[in-house]
Amino acid sequence: MTTMASHSHTAALRAPSAPRHRRAHQRHEWITPRASTAEAGTPITPDATSRVATIPYKDGSVDKTVLINEEATRAIKAANAERFVSIIDPNSAKLQKLLSVVDAGWEKIGVRNKNAGHHTLWPEAFAAGKALLEEAFPEECSPEFGGEVLNGVAFVNEPKYYDRAIDFMQRRTKEDFIMSKYNPLGRLHRDPDAIDYKSPGWMEAGMSNSDDYSYRYYNVWLLRSPRDPTGQAWDKPLVVLLPKNGGTQEWTYDIRRPEDNVEDDANKTAASQFKNAMEKIKANPMSAAPMVMQAFSTKKKEDKFEAQDANYMTRGSPELQPSDEHVWITAPYMIFDSFDMWHGAGQWQPEDKRDLRNGAPDPVAARKDSIKGRVSIELRFRARCKPGARPGVPFSPVSSAYRGGVFTPESVRPSDGRYDLERGQAVATGVKIEA
Repeated sequence: MTTMASHSHTAALRAPSAPRHRRAHQRHEWITPRASTAEAGTPITPDATSRVATIPYKDGSVDKTVLINEEATRAIKAANAERFVSIIDPNSAKLQKLLSVVDAGWEKIGVRNKNAGHHTLWPEAFAAGKALLEEAFPEECSPEFGGEVLNGVAFVNEPKYYDRAIDFMQRRTKEDFIMSKYNPLGRLHRDPDAIDYKSPGWMEAGMSNSDDYSYRYYNVWLLRSPRDPTGQAWDKPLVVLLPKNGGTQEWTYDIRRPEDNVEDDANKTAASQFKNAMEKIKANPMSAAPMVMQAFSTKKKEDKFEAQDANYMTRGSPELQPSDEHVWITAPYMIFDSFDMWHGAGQWQPEDKRDLRNGAPDPVAARKDSIKGRVSIELRFRARCKPGARPGVPFSPVSSAYRGGVFTPESVRPSDGRYDLERGQAVATGVKIEA
């Protein structure tokens, strides 16, 4: 993301980054010209253009400013990220069409298939999502400009394993009284680095003809629980990090491997884990059922890992490090490149939620909405275009990394890595990118 530090309307004074192994939550006060929380003791109002949220960095949560509404749109443009992310107008006719399709199939398609599945299960939803993509990113997605939308993320190519696909995913609250569900994921991540099952050769199949094509992996993300008076999720907003330098450079992250967690695992005794579970159940009795069902699951440990990425344990997991340059945004409906943008579930400040409830026209109704938890759905697509066929259309960072040999099923893209997006190649350290 061209960093926002140079732009006065989103510049902020930030506290230093967290030390690597610090686990404690950190409260950082931000000062932004348009921040609704800049004045201590000033209640947040529905016309806010920024909020403070806790961002779940691996080594300790950090409070950051998250831009919303028109300020988020301005930040996207200033960061040269308009090919990476688009905020969908809640009044869009194409969005309303997609929402109606999602609502109609929520139970009979989504829930029936355990809240996730292959795109072939829900063709109507993907057709409606495709229309939004073609409108939001014409040069990447619309045939009129040489773009093309492909349904699904193409992690799973064997029909017998389609039940492991995550082309669509419904996220539900932990309190839902069902076992097979996906909660809002607090961990910051990018989709290809996740543990989800991937077929052998998935990269070659998913990014075919990469000599000519640039690929982007768009996630159409829709909030399905009530919005608060600022227009955002009441709880656990999806926070998305804008790309660094227009996507020409990776953010700084550590690559953690299983041996890095040995000390943590050694401290997790059976007694401490039982005590932790009991405390959770005491605080929220509705969480007991999923915990008990998990504890008495008859599925063998090796069977559980069979449905996961075979290379996950060996290549390691990238963990984003805090930076003063990070610019975070959120929206109730958006499309973002989930392969090139870090994202996860943040947490709003409790006092802001309180002020919004108390200031609502109907505080009782607002309170009921605010405690329901976040429900959302994701539809995943690939989009491809030929940069050489249209002047000014760059390759994506992920395509540049793949074409440059630094993104493979067995490896994680290098921290702070750089890309020549015009040529679609990775750039070696110390090499200058020529215009």
